[in-house]
Amino acid sequence: MVQRPTARRRQGGFTLLLAMGVVTMVTLAVLLSYGVVSREAEVQGDGRRYKEAYFAAEAGLAEGREAMRIRLGRNQMYNDALASMPLVNEPGLNGGARPYLEVLPGPGAPGSWNSLAINPENLAPGERQSPGGEAYAAFPLQQNVRYRVFVRDDEDDNGAPDGLTDLNGQVWLIAVGEVVGPAGSRPTRAVIQTLIANENAPAVTSPGTVMTGGGSDNTYNSGGSSPTTRDKVTTLESGTP
Repeated sequence: MVQRPTARRRQGGFTLLLAMGVVTMVTLAVLLSYGVVSREAEVQGDGRRYKEAYFAAEAGLAEGREAMRIRLGRNQMYNDALASMPLVNEPGLNGGARPYLEVLPGPGAPGSWNSLAINPENLAPGERQSPGGEAYAAFPLQQNVRYRVFVRDDEDDNGAPDGLTDLNGQVWLIAVGEVVGPAGSRPTRAVIQTLIANENAPAVTSPGTVMTGGGSDNTYNSGGSSPTTRDKVTTLESGTP
């Protein structure tokens, strides 16, 4: 005897299919929302890491500019400063005819980075608490933030083979800031390049006073071609306009 499906059984099968469809749609919506949130978190994380790398590059640029000022001394050109720094021989940084030079060598082996890590023991008591006096439970230590600073001559040397001949008192300063992510992830970098110029003005000197007719003994001769002596200095009478 064949048992035919009743209306109640057909209704129960349709309800089960409808429930399975709703569960599938909700699952897909949850997965889609999770993917959107994950991508948004990655974008925000990249933006935050880039800002940290940019600030590290800015700090390195300021330190490198001061280091170049000290190396320049009283010179008008950067030749001695360029000759005093080690060459960088790394992939992408060989520089060809105008090599890269390490302005701030790291504490380790050649090519090492300068760290911006914070040691809590070196912080003043006021830096460990809020303006209201409440002590911070924790704060970022910047263990993964670092920077390097390079310098290279600009194109002013008329094809000098070593790229270390400065003729116009200007060089390029390049600072690289980097935030290192977890193992296996790519680092986030920011690069800032600026052209720095020598600010040592050449000394201009002349014998005697700066007035017309001044002599080497700082006297003024108003009598034309007659020699000027210390005991014969021409002065204006009192009240002369």
